[in-house]
Amino acid sequence: MQKAGILHIQRGFTLVEAMVTVAVLVILATIAVPGLQAFATRSGMNAIRDDFSIALQRARLDAINRNTCVSICQLAAGSTNTCATTGLGNMHAGWIVYRNEACSSAIPGAALANNVVVSVRQPGDARFTLRTNLTNAVVTFDPRGALVGAAFTASVVDARDANSSLNRDIVVNRQGRVAIRPYEEDATSSSEGSGAPTAEGGVQ
Repeated sequence: MQKAGILHIQRGFTLVEAMVTVAVLVILATIAVPGLQAFATRSGMNAIRDDFSIALQRARLDAINRNTCVSICQLAAGSTNTCATTGLGNMHAGWIVYRNEACSSAIPGAALANNVVVSVRQPGDARFTLRTNLTNAVVTFDPRGALVGAAFTASVVDARDANSSLNRDIVVNRQGRVAIRPYEEDATSSSEGSGAPTAEGGVQ
């Protein structure tokens, strides 16, 4: 005796169920996308801020440890060992940390030898600017770790939002101390930072 076949009924989504699913996905996307954008912005701003402040601290420590001047210059476009001589004032183009035995504040006119280059940072996202208050774009620390020349400020600013709460100033005072402070719009035109540490990671 044969058993009767069992009928399997496959049921798909109804139009109403599909519309509800799409609506839920749209709501989730509306909530998630701004959060992801904010995370990407914060990550980008923090990366260039931290990279440059660490480069300054490293240059200062190298100057003390090696008993010679160490400088940071803006990286020339398409180069790995040449300082920029045009388009100065925005370190987001990249920078070079190099030993500067002459303690010169002038921009090196030729490619730097490999044995004097300490580190190189390639260009970052142009959205996150890193403007400086030095027209010659060279920051130099002497063998005592003090800054050669005037106090220095670099401002990390979101090019899409000049009033962003994430904008920051990286300040180096005459003693060579590095501090991160809330952004001031005119900080890169005049800077007399005291270098006192801040809650955001200032370094003595």
